[in-house]
This record gives sequence, structure tokens and C-alpha cells, in this order.
Amino acid sequence: MEEKDRKEKGPGDLSMVQVLRIAQEAEGFMELGLFHRALQRAERLLASRTGRQAGLTLKAECFRRAERFDEAIPVLEEALQEWPEDEGLWVNMGWCRKRTGRLDLAIQAMEDLLARQPESPIGHYNLACYLALAGDKERCLGELRLAFELDPSLKDLAQEESDFVSLRNDPEFQK
Repeated sequence: MEEKDRKEKGPGDLSMVQVLRIAQEAEGFMELGLFHRALQRAERLLASRTGRQAGLTLKAECFRRAERFDEAIPVLEEALQEWPEDEGLWVNMGWCRKRTGRLDLAIQAMEDLLARQPESPIGHYNLACYLALAGDKERCLGELRLAFELDPSLKDLAQEESDFVSLRNDPEFQK
């Protein structure tokens, strides 16, 4: 172990190599649908200072993939308290809020992300999705334009996006 690693670690803490290995194990278990095993790995990371961020992220992702959205939300809230600049956490929060029937809070999550990172293409894209579902066509189209300016590849994704079904025949959307 390098001297730097030894100084940064507390008693019983994990090295970054260990954190990475455990995170990879958790990802593998999630891929196999073994969510209880993935959660065990996430909890192991949470017991470590160096693994805390990875542990919270993995725990939330595990709940999300298992469609346990109500359980993912408090984990995401906790993670966002510590890492409010993490785009992926905000995107997952919006995703989970939408699926718990709280479209208003999904919109708020994307607005909070964009307040921190106004150049986030996925933030503008997801906000457009949620606005389309909420029936706010004008604002949705404005957000889509911004998303496409920031990342033109999102145009292809929008063609297949089920959230835009209500706008498919709209001439402005087709542009």
C-alpha cells in the first residue's frame, strides 16, 4: 500500500482498489438480477469512508433497477446532500420520482440539476420528457431545443422516446 493511501484511510477503511472491486461485484450482481447480493456489497461500501459515495450510488441504483423506487428516493436524497453536483444522482432522482407518480418532483429534480449545471444535455432532455408528460408543450419544446444544441445525438433518442408520444404529430416537434 502506498504511503498516501495509508494516510487517507481510517481504521477499517477500504482502499480505492477495494472500493472499485466491491462496486464491480455489485454491478455484476445487479446485471444478474441478484439485487439482495448487490445491496450487501453496497452496504459494505457504506461502512467505509472511502466507499460511501459509491455505496450510496450503488444502493440507489439497485433499488431503481429492482423497481423499488420509493426506497431509492431517500438514498438519492442522502447522496445529493453530500454530492449535489453529481448529474447522475439528479437524473436518477427524476427517474424515480416520475415512477412514483410525482411528476412535479421529477420536474423539480431536473430544474435543480440545471440550476447547478445549465449545460447538461441530459438534464434538458429529461426535463423536456417530464414537461411533455405534464402537458407543457411550449416549455418542453424549448428544453428539447437546448438539449439538441448541447448534444445533437439526442435527436435520435427523442424519435423513440415514449414520453413524447403526445407530440409526435406536432409540426414543432417534428422540426
